[in-house]
Amino acid sequence: MVKRNSEIKPFYSNFLDDFLNTGLSAFEDRRGVPALNVKEDEKELALELRVPGMKKEDIHLDYKDGILTISGEKNEEKEEKDRDKYLRREFTSYSFHRSFELPEERYDVAKAQAAYKDGILEVTLPKKEQKDKVSRQIEVK
Repeated sequence: MVKRNSEIKPFYSNFLDDFLNTGLSAFEDRRGVPALNVKEDEKELALELRVPGMKKEDIHLDYKDGILTISGEKNEEKEEKDRDKYLRREFTSYSFHRSFELPEERYDVAKAQAAYKDGILEVTLPKKEQKDKVSRQIEVK
């Protein structure tokens, strides 16, 4: 008589462990850093951050000393009536933050705009008009 369970059980156990240990949140895989797209043209800089499941009230943008910091925090508090039915529960809270160096000499931070729609936060910063830098030769004596 062959024990079938001996070969199947380790596979099943590993498969289930892998499935249950997989980070299902978009934030977990990147350790709290949302995915980012950056677009720039001669008029503006646009940042797109993927932050699904948030409300606009959960997202904060702060600018200080040439650094734009975008952060968010979401806490889900749900009453558990049938607590014994969960194998694993991970979606209680998550947060993120990301910072960008954006010098005031180059970007008009006072005119920056942000919009959140369908899990994408878009931040646009108009560029300031750049004056041509004057080149000058210095004679070596």
